[in-house]
Amino acid sequence: MKVKLYVAALLCSVYAFAADGVRYKDRLFETGLPTTVTVADSVPFLDKMFYNELTSMMDMFNIRPMFYMYSEEGVSLKPLQMDIYEPEGDDAKNRAAVLVCHGGAFVAGTKTSFDQKAVAYVDSLAARGFVTASLEYRLGVLMSNQKQTFVIDSVDFARTVYKSAQDVNAAIRYLRANAKSLRIDTNKIYILGNSAGALLGLENIYALGEKDFPSYLYDGAQYIKEFSDEQSAYVYDTIPLGGLDRYGPKGVGGVANGVVALWGAVHDPAILKNSKVPVFLAHGDSDYVMPYKVGYAMEQADKMLADNVPEKYSTIASAIHLEVHTPTLYGSYFIDSVLTKNKVYHEFYNPVGYGLKHEFYDATRTGKDGKEIVFADSVQNKAFDFLYRLAIDSIPEAGELPISPLVAMAKSSKISMGEGNLSFTVVRGENVAYAVFDLKGKRVLSGRASKGETILLSNANSGVYFLHVQGENPRRVLIRK
Repeated sequence: MKVKLYVAALLCSVYAFAADGVRYKDRLFETGLPTTVTVADSVPFLDKMFYNELTSMMDMFNIRPMFYMYSEEGVSLKPLQMDIYEPEGDDAKNRAAVLVCHGGAFVAGTKTSFDQKAVAYVDSLAARGFVTASLEYRLGVLMSNQKQTFVIDSVDFARTVYKSAQDVNAAIRYLRANAKSLRIDTNKIYILGNSAGALLGLENIYALGEKDFPSYLYDGAQYIKEFSDEQSAYVYDTIPLGGLDRYGPKGVGGVANGVVALWGAVHDPAILKNSKVPVFLAHGDSDYVMPYKVGYAMEQADKMLADNVPEKYSTIASAIHLEVHTPTLYGSYFIDSVLTKNKVYHEFYNPVGYGLKHEFYDATRTGKDGKEIVFADSVQNKAFDFLYRLAIDSIPEAGELPISPLVAMAKSSKISMGEGNLSFTVVRGENVAYAVFDLKGKRVLSGRASKGETILLSNANSGVYFLHVQGENPRRVLIRK
């Protein structure tokens, strides 16, 4: 009976200690309204006056807007903006950061999208202690039409992707350039993207320069119309695409330190050799929007359009034929095989056989055991766990093979035990909570310490104790004097 009481007391003490929560893993903070910042000034956004009639029609019927253009030459210079969310009341330094990139096939979605989970993700991650950001990257694809058939060319699609990739690169550089004021660790800036956003996250770490993109992208030009006082007429100034770092802060790197890519792809398998940044992949094997293996995006474009049109307008949608031609894309299954061959650390959430299509946020299935599988929870839990382990350094260094949980725990431990277990020193982290319990569950020591501080255990009597450090498994400590 005494043993049971001791165990119960110990468990109560452990739970009380755990109530503090684990940073990056548990919801510890409230999150308030975001701060909108300007990542870059005078960025050429496609001008609304060049909307294709399909977009105008959708706008007229109050259907979810998709920005198709009949010309990409006319632009308006606007600020590139991003919303930044911070944990309220958080005084920690060197925090990890996550840039969230929404989906929407490069024609839809915003930094405040709810259907694309942008707001849900930035809020949830900020509540866990991350500094988070949601980017309003450039949208709009050139579309030609003849009667009721609308066509997107692969070159025009690729040019849009490139411009969006410039924006993501600029956003990462903004976070690094402002790391001191935002209290961000410049080596812990990650991207979480879904669909188009996942493609951008992967392109960010693999396509490192203009040479990694097709040369045909740079053949066209954009123009801005400006008034000339001398000639009393409008003139058109050419705006070249430029390099990946054309916009935004200079002098800092624009490549993320880790990527969560939900149903994403890359445009060229050769670029996968360019980086050993850790990656988390998730993809359904019945995806018809982004290829699971190798193929083209939006191969069933008519179906994609119909899925986004309210039922009362279904007759109009059925009369429209939409053809989307994209460069060949290499999806998560292909990326996984290459990274495995190259021995690059990554994780692949690959629930095959369930008929999961694109963005299976809300999908549920019945498992073999008869229990319901909620894939929405599975995706978020696995993605967030990956980011948590990135942030606490428990994922292998670049180029290393996956390591066992025990080795990972030792590798990522926040403390180092002193000689004879009479002390321990915090080697990683700020304001780390700790507590020591005896076998009866009595707390004999507790507090918080930061990197470099040493805590003495020598005042405790000889015996067996359990040392609990925030975010780590309890460890058994034998003290002998």
